[in-house]
Amino acid sequence: MSACSSSRQRGAAALFVVVMLCFAMVLVAALAQRNIVVEEQRSANELRSRIAFAAADAGLEWALARINDPTPIGATCLPSADPAATSFRARVLRIDAASGAVTPTTWNDAGSALPLQAACIRGSAGWTCSCPTNGRPTLPAVDGGALAPAFFVELAASSRPGVVRAVATGCTKAAVASGCAPADAGGREATARVEIAWALLPALRSAPVAALTVAGDLDVGAASLGVANVDAASGGLAVHAGGRVVATALRIDAPPGAPLGGSIAAGDDELRALGADRLFARHFGMPPRVWAAQPAGRHVVCGDDCTAAIAAAVAGGARLLFVDGDAALTGPAVLGSADDPLALVASGALTIVGDVAIHGVVHAASLDWRDGATGFAFVHGALVVGGDVRSNASADIVRDAAILDRLAYASGSFVRVDGSWKDF
Repeated sequence: MSACSSSRQRGAAALFVVVMLCFAMVLVAALAQRNIVVEEQRSANELRSRIAFAAADAGLEWALARINDPTPIGATCLPSADPAATSFRARVLRIDAASGAVTPTTWNDAGSALPLQAACIRGSAGWTCSCPTNGRPTLPAVDGGALAPAFFVELAASSRPGVVRAVATGCTKAAVASGCAPADAGGREATARVEIAWALLPALRSAPVAALTVAGDLDVGAASLGVANVDAASGGLAVHAGGRVVATALRIDAPPGAPLGGSIAAGDDELRALGADRLFARHFGMPPRVWAAQPAGRHVVCGDDCTAAIAAAVAGGARLLFVDGDAALTGPAVLGSADDPLALVASGALTIVGDVAIHGVVHAASLDWRDGATGFAFVHGALVVGGDVRSNASADIVRDAAILDRLAYASGSFVRVDGSWKDF
């Protein structure tokens, strides 16, 4: 074999090796690129999944805050001055005051009863929400390629009284017509669904058995103070006092056939020893400031006269009112109603002057009621005082079982039920 032929054979072998090496390098580069693309897709999917889950979780937190906010709202879920506007809770729930059963509001969709939903979407201008009173939420359209996290929240009934299930669906881009339905995403977007149970923490844990409960002395002198408890199931007690009862012209209403003397219990040493805070906890289930700090509670800040500040809070939807310190109310004033009562708590002394009418439960460290007229000055519900009561008013204090039931079963704050969280 010639030297030239041998050189050509070695060159061909080297070329083959180089070609194979190049092919191997291209194959390795292609596989590496494929892995990079797969990892990018996986990261994008993970990001969208996390965004959808965060949106759903945010929906639950948003709805819980809204359901504990008594402020009337409009169709965009923002505060509204419209007299016909209702709170978010009144819009999406019905609570039976007698049993505590919670029923979500539904709307008629071509013969099918669907839970009323609320929804929010984040666009380039920030969050936009929809809280319809009937029909589906209406959200604005977003740019085709932009991420627009959204959530849809609806409530579902529970078998337990005072408990409701909240279900939130979150997605990275909502379809305007049908929300966060997975089919609308064409496989390119993510959705997540979470559920939790909310329980109603009642405004009143245990109703007072008497129309007027006084840990100290009751001294109304010759004033024509009226106290009434015609509910035999509660024991018919009109006045329950830890100390003396000084009242020469007391007007008493008792259950039919019951002796009037049995409507007054005085000199209860156990009641007298409780003090204002412990007496409060007996009826409300917690200390006063803890009660005031619950989501539906409203601190009322006022000066010498709290009438205007309390009336404004009631007009704004607040029903659990707390005054830290002394409070004064001046009539004429009407606070609450039989169908929509309130709980008014003053950590200090409460002074009432004139014709003040209150539907609900009033609790104060002491009470001085002056110059009220029969029929115009009253508390319908119950009055609880941790100290002494002084009065020259011809007021009426009536234990109203229906009002107390409404405060016990249909008013208060919704809170999360531990262990009820689900991720679908």
